Amino acid sequence: MLKTVMWIAAACVAVLLALWVSRTLHFDHAPPVPPPAPMAPAVATKPAEPAAAPVVPPPPPPPPPTPEEQQVQDDAAATGMTTVEPETPPGPPTN
Repeated sequence: MLKTVMWIAAACVAVLLALWVSRTLHFDHAPPVPPPAPMAPAVATKPAEPAAAPVVPPPPPPPPPTPEEQQVQDDAAATGMTTVEPETPPGPPTN
């Protein structure tokens, strides 16, 4: 019986401690705005021209799927387990 009471008391203390910590962290207030950075003195020299960014070639296209992968993709498309739209729109619905 005493063990049960002690466990319940410990749980209550843990809950009250968590509430106290959450109240002291001020989650409901916006963070303070940092002060503006000091302005640097103006320099009378001509600014340097920006360097041209290196041109990165596009990545090569992915290799074609293996026959096994192609079979899996075809099976998935045949059973409707894919999000790829058909290339031609379906005709008018038939009733």
